[in-house]
Amino acid sequence: MTSQERDNSNDIAIVGMAGNFPGAADVGRFWADLCAGRDGITRMSPDELLAAGVPQQLVDDPAFVAASGVLSDVDRFDADFFGFSRPEAELADPQHRLFLECSWHALEDAGVDPGRFDGLVGVFAGGAPSTYLLSNLLQNDDAVLGYGPDHLVLQNEKDLLPSRVSYALDLTGPSVSVQSCSSTALAAVTAGCGSLLSGESDLVVAGAVSVIVPQYPGYLYHRGGEFSPDGVSRVLDAGANGKIPGDGVGVVVLRRLEDAQADGDRIYAVIRGWAALHEGRKGRQGFGVPGVPGQTAVMAEALAVAGVEPAEIDHVEVTAMGTPFGDAVEVMALQEVFGVDGVERVTLGSTDGNLGHINQAGGIARLIKAALALHHEKMPPAVNFSAPNPQLAAAADKLAVVTELTEWPRGERPRLAGVNAHGYGGADVHVVIEEAPVEDDVRPPARPHQLLVWSARTAEAADAATAKLAADAEQWTNLADAAYTLQVGRRAFEHRRMAVVSSSADAAQALTSPTRVLTETGVSTRRAGFLLAGVGEQYDGMAGGLYSSEPVFRAAIDECAELFHGHLGFDPVAGLVGARKAGGGGLAALLGRAADAEPGGSADTAVVQPGVFAVDYALGRLMTAWGVQPSVLAGYSVGEFAAAALGGSLTLQEATALVATRAKLISALPAGAMAAVPLSESELTALVGDLAVFSVDVAAVNGPRMIVVSGSPEGVVQLTEKLAAEGVPARPLRTTHAFHSRSLRPAAAELTAWARLNLEPRAPETPYLSNVTGLPITERQLKDPGYWAEHMCRPVQFATMIAHLALERPDTAFVELGAGQSMGSMFRGHPDFPQKSWAHLVPTLPGEADPRQDTESAADALGRLWLSGVDVDWQSYQDGRGARKTTLPGYAFQRDRYWLEPTASGSGTTVPRGARASAE
Repeated sequence: MTSQERDNSNDIAIVGMAGNFPGAADVGRFWADLCAGRDGITRMSPDELLAAGVPQQLVDDPAFVAASGVLSDVDRFDADFFGFSRPEAELADPQHRLFLECSWHALEDAGVDPGRFDGLVGVFAGGAPSTYLLSNLLQNDDAVLGYGPDHLVLQNEKDLLPSRVSYALDLTGPSVSVQSCSSTALAAVTAGCGSLLSGESDLVVAGAVSVIVPQYPGYLYHRGGEFSPDGVSRVLDAGANGKIPGDGVGVVVLRRLEDAQADGDRIYAVIRGWAALHEGRKGRQGFGVPGVPGQTAVMAEALAVAGVEPAEIDHVEVTAMGTPFGDAVEVMALQEVFGVDGVERVTLGSTDGNLGHINQAGGIARLIKAALALHHEKMPPAVNFSAPNPQLAAAADKLAVVTELTEWPRGERPRLAGVNAHGYGGADVHVVIEEAPVEDDVRPPARPHQLLVWSARTAEAADAATAKLAADAEQWTNLADAAYTLQVGRRAFEHRRMAVVSSSADAAQALTSPTRVLTETGVSTRRAGFLLAGVGEQYDGMAGGLYSSEPVFRAAIDECAELFHGHLGFDPVAGLVGARKAGGGGLAALLGRAADAEPGGSADTAVVQPGVFAVDYALGRLMTAWGVQPSVLAGYSVGEFAAAALGGSLTLQEATALVATRAKLISALPAGAMAAVPLSESELTALVGDLAVFSVDVAAVNGPRMIVVSGSPEGVVQLTEKLAAEGVPARPLRTTHAFHSRSLRPAAAELTAWARLNLEPRAPETPYLSNVTGLPITERQLKDPGYWAEHMCRPVQFATMIAHLALERPDTAFVELGAGQSMGSMFRGHPDFPQKSWAHLVPTLPGEADPRQDTESAADALGRLWLSGVDVDWQSYQDGRGARKTTLPGYAFQRDRYWLEPTASGSGTTVPRGARASAE
């Protein structure tokens, strides 16, 4: 029976993991060391020991063995990231600090930002007693006198470890301390699984930590003790002569399998079943002596709960630590379970030879190793193994240690592994895990350009994250998955970075290029505003990529095209969303941004205006679908109609009918001309007199000294010639009519009559600005059927719009919906618009001279908005893409030293309970 055929409703997915083990500060290095057969044991010469602070008398002691599985930098911590003050960080047990960092990295590895996770996150964890408290804090005069022993004990209480994580990460699910000595980690995992199945948690952080202080490699060997005399752990080997001590921390993130699959989580392995039992007293020679019956029972119970026969188990990660008696007991228990008919061969592995005996954290190291073996389809070799111990040799037909890196591919049935954990005193746990379900390789086409976003609490951490991503990028097998993981699985902090890339190789190159990585520091939440372009920058094929790759955009375009076809008898949008034509240049420069100039594509007003409206509207729909909710809309000329539709004043049916009717009426009028003039209206009239003499009007006020004039062809020529004689470089615009002038008055009455019969405007749900006044549209204007005629005949007051937005919306990031960035250019040229806000003017589509594809430009726009502090709904952005979470580098903690050294031994122990009043 396959995992797909059976009921898997009680299965738990391992979706994230993190660890810090001897010689391996992260899981990636841990796996590499396992596969290479390397151990992480630290061994030092006498001189190195003395330099590390080991007392001379200990170094000289013949019984001192200079080998242990120690962690590096346990005195360091990123206190600011977790909101610790320096005194808080110095008083906190390094176990708490390391477990916090590891929990955060595990959640990142799971692609989970706990602040955005929709559900309860539980924490189940345990740690060793605080030796930092005993050897450092209680032996430090200032700490004892300043805080009192009670406070020091409380801040280092091992049972507060999960609560420390829940508080620091603002998690509101169950927070439970688990303690069973060397089986603590697996006991925490099983408790977390139960919490998930009961529904009290929707996601669980589970693991354990053990760090012994002081941190130096070595221990005192005693004949007859459990420790190795030569500093080598030979697990299950004929030459096994004892364990070596070690430290470590490990965390896994767990979800119900069905939830993990629904969210596209990367699943390392699936927990099929588990059991936690105590060995009791019978058959044991002492409290700390393991027994065969109890270990046999816990494995058999776990297999029964998982619904698995012994013959289905391929591999077991054992607790064995290299002690002859303990290893033999575990092998005998394994023989009882797997030495039965039907079992061909069960391979065995362990982590104690690699790491030393890491106490409470040992079970999580073994679980991570087994899950990675299933995930990578390889079995790492044992270290320090030459020949099986006698007990194992007797069971060689059923049990065998993995001695070399071995391929472990998927087969006809799901691969299964068991993980053992036996705690001192008799608390035993066994977990059965299975390979992850086969993923469906059929996925929708990925976007041609992917948006990478990442952030940190400090600029230094953001730069470090950039370097880590750059080093990792070439290994990405699926760029879309990497982008998705960064978007949905990482918290957005105030120091942000982004890049738009097209392949993993391109990502590796971009992440090392200062010109391609965009940065923003000190980001705060910012609202978005939409600037909707008018006619003037459009060109054939300007949105063809979006039409092909973005369903929301395509649906909006198709809806507009169908409506316009009903009014005009043809599709006016097809040219703008078809294939892009090569060549050409920007045809509407800053001063030449006319209200309705038509330099690109068709020159027919009845084609251009509806086409531009459709693209504006579709871009607005696309941005809102991606979670960018505008707080204000400002459209330029025909862009106001798109603003009315997006803002809710007009239905799309009403807006398209209005645009089509207006365009047809204008097309029937005599031809006109327009010109851009780099003067204010008062300066122009002072120079040339009454504009009526030339049959010319001001059609647009784009800035204090940036206007457009419009009128008869002859009048515009006469005016530009006179200005040229005065040294003013007025520039004629390529257009068909004298837009926004008295030349359009003959169509005003008919448009007003049509509006009276066909429109029922309403107050906007999202405010937008009127071209006529430059201020927010009023309900009175909307209720006036003549408003749209006035809009057609009067100048666009865009400079007033800019001034209003600069004053009323200074914290807004404006995205320009349409081709090019002429509207943004006008903002930048306006004296009222603050220069510091220029970075928050974001174009969406490339101008005609811009070689970028529209898909790249749109991704860049979304990234820049996020960079500015605008909220983006990344799940919606990725909806229907089939993207999955993947492994990426974790947060680059900026760690500093937080450590209190002991002073005179016992000097503060006479202080009564509580701190002295002077220290409060």
